Amino acid sequence: MKIISGAKAKTVTGAVKGGASAFGDAQKQARETVDDARRQARRQVTRARIAAARARATSRTKASGISSKAVGAAGAAGLVAGYFLDPESGKRRRHVVKDRASGLIRRTAAPEKPPTNDQALAERVESEIFQPADAPKGSVNVNVEHGIVYLRGEVERPDQIRQLIEQAGSVDGVAGVESLLRTP
Repeated sequence: MKIISGAKAKTVTGAVKGGASAFGDAQKQARETVDDARRQARRQVTRARIAAARARATSRTKASGISSKAVGAAGAAGLVAGYFLDPESGKRRRHVVKDRASGLIRRTAAPEKPPTNDQALAERVESEIFQPADAPKGSVNVNVEHGIVYLRGEVERPDQIRQLIEQAGSVDGVAGVESLLRTP
């Protein structure tokens, strides 16, 4: 046996450490490679199992002539029937669903406007067409029957007739305007 001293000892120790480090790195890399191979093998096995299950399901439904969608729909219908026909809570569940559906329909339905009162509509038309200071208040009569406005009377100019008809037609609730207006 030979004894190594000083600088040679440091060199030998460094070589041993370097070799050990390289060996450890190689072991680590080998472990990672093995782990990757295992993961990949697991993925392939899982994919093969899924493909086999699909093939079995397809062959069963094709053999019976029933599609998988029909089987799913039948299953969903069975679940719904079981939920609503449950002897303990089914009656309550049916009533809750009926009440919620009718409430939803009531809330979303457009409310119908009640028919406008003819007298109120006449007052609104009068307030609209007689608003300007030069309006012919005393010479024009406003009547409303079933939402149709009848303008009767005499005005000074033909353009006033057109203006009164347009103003009366723009009031909310007016179904139509009949002009019986004339010029002198």
